[in-house]
Amino acid sequence: MIGLHFAFDVDDAQDLSGRADRIASALSIGRGPAAAAWVRDGAILAAPVAGPGRGAGAVRRPAPPPRTIDGALVLFDGRIDNRDEIAAALDAPPGLDDAALYGLAHAAWGDACDLRMIGTYAAILWRPDAREARLARSPIAAPPLLIWRDRRRAVVASLANAIFACDVERRVDEQKIADTLFLNYDDAEASFFKDVRRLPTGHQARLSSEGLKIRRFWSLDDVPAVRLPSDDDYVDAADDLFRRATDANLAGARRPAVSLSGGLDSQAVAAYALERLPAAARLPCFTSIPLAGVERRDRANRFGDERAHVEAFAAMHDRVELEFVDSAGLDFEHRLDSMLLLAGAPPRNASNLYWIHAIQARAREKGCDVLLTGSMGNMSFSFGGEAAYADWFRRGRWLRLTRQILRGGGSARSRLVRFRRMALRPNAPHMIQRAYQRLASGSPQAPLATWCPLHPDWARRMAVEQRARDLGFDPDFLPVRSNASLRAFMIGNANHEAGDIRQAMQRLHGIPVRDPTGWRPLVEFCAGLPDELYLRDGRGRWLARRLLAGRAPDMVLAERRRGQQSSDFSHRLAGRRSALLAELDRLAQDPQMSERMDLGRLRATLASWDGRPPPPSSPLDLTLQLALPRAIATARFIRYVEGRNDV
Repeated sequence: MIGLHFAFDVDDAQDLSGRADRIASALSIGRGPAAAAWVRDGAILAAPVAGPGRGAGAVRRPAPPPRTIDGALVLFDGRIDNRDEIAAALDAPPGLDDAALYGLAHAAWGDACDLRMIGTYAAILWRPDAREARLARSPIAAPPLLIWRDRRRAVVASLANAIFACDVERRVDEQKIADTLFLNYDDAEASFFKDVRRLPTGHQARLSSEGLKIRRFWSLDDVPAVRLPSDDDYVDAADDLFRRATDANLAGARRPAVSLSGGLDSQAVAAYALERLPAAARLPCFTSIPLAGVERRDRANRFGDERAHVEAFAAMHDRVELEFVDSAGLDFEHRLDSMLLLAGAPPRNASNLYWIHAIQARAREKGCDVLLTGSMGNMSFSFGGEAAYADWFRRGRWLRLTRQILRGGGSARSRLVRFRRMALRPNAPHMIQRAYQRLASGSPQAPLATWCPLHPDWARRMAVEQRARDLGFDPDFLPVRSNASLRAFMIGNANHEAGDIRQAMQRLHGIPVRDPTGWRPLVEFCAGLPDELYLRDGRGRWLARRLLAGRAPDMVLAERRRGQQSSDFSHRLAGRRSALLAELDRLAQDPQMSERMDLGRLRATLASWDGRPPPPSSPLDLTLQLALPRAIATARFIRYVEGRNDV
């Protein structure tokens, strides 16, 4: 975690020692290295105590931030994966830490340095002579950077509490609350706090007395097309990049582990990790499973217990140490209050956090020092590609479209249905698509009646639907018209602030979580591939299946369904019903909370529920699993911001 406080005019700089101590304390909360703060040139600079070396056994000592050859002071949070390549290009002296190397790179290449760096990081360069800060967050994934300024001074920090430690008033941003309860996270610069802005991933900024100027330096739109002679060449290139991604994410780890599911993404991560680890090394893998004795309720395109798929993977790889985690006694409220403190934000999907907490806690108990995931595989190597149907239809590529429809197999009727659903419907006007969607579901699936807890009156007052249209967010989640649009949604929606949750989880459990499938060179390569590398013979994820042949079991390669996270959620919720009803009653006594959220609907739904698992995707299911946890998490966040503990 890093932080910077400075006055735009050096004459306005006051005695900063008290604020420096408070910033350091705010950034030191939780597990992990403590932060230290230094007063330099009329500014406070805070960073983790640093020292030479990497990994859990590295020696740590307090050291002030490095200064570049042009006088800037460097604050750096994260890691540079291609540091050897960067150091060689710069002819850098040996022993530089990532902060010093970043400063040297910026002095040599300017803002272009962030395109040459591969890694997961946030950086601040403070120029005392110009009273200016230059900020950057790496593309795709990065630690957070929050920004506050008025006419005299500015504060930048990884955690909002460090900003409020500088005598800044802490207030919730009502518009952000309304937008995100509507699942609209597309205002990437908005934070959950009034007058506090967020630097999005893949962006740089200049902060001075002239204002805050933010620019995007990286986008998937700029990724060049990749064209190779044959399928084998594509697969070989993807294989090489996955190996390199794995090496980069294993760097410094003594005992890595994998959060393993029954899907292609995490099984690919585990398979490549096994290949890159020493031959005698074993790989702990942790899999979330439903509680024993809970009725398994699979959906048409989901399976609720991933045990068999994971056991098949372990049977192929005898160095896997498989452990099933049932998260007994936990529910969506587990460690929720700690997350609000450490993230400075309510989680988007609180209903899925309990099993992630359980896996990270177990990995740490077993002495693991890095936990690998495959969270971004769906938008990189295992991308489905099905939006190509609509794109081909719109661009008049009839032969290609017809060939894929026919090769998909099935009866003439099923092929016609596939054409109508995948090619024709996404290109219809949204009004027609919405009508069709709600007709096909058999009931009105309006957000404010199902997954969204907003009170209709407050939703209108905060103009959430109009803001969604203006920002390009679709609350009906209609099919998109191209693979490029689908990828943009996957990498953009809520991803800019996912760093808040990742940071909070690491500070809570003390174990870094890394994702080889989100490594930038791999993502860029996959984004540049032709659609046919994903959609082949009427079936998606062709590249992933080809890449994993011999690495993952046949039952996983042939599986068309996806694993259902938190498939026993209703059972866990039933045990908390009385306590949650009481909490809703207390919230209803708060006029502002009742104004924001439809607490009456939530309470009536919970009170009338018979405790049995609701039909999948029904209004009852969406209300209990999505709307209720979001309402509780957001209400507790607001109370936390307001300094109230009466709920």
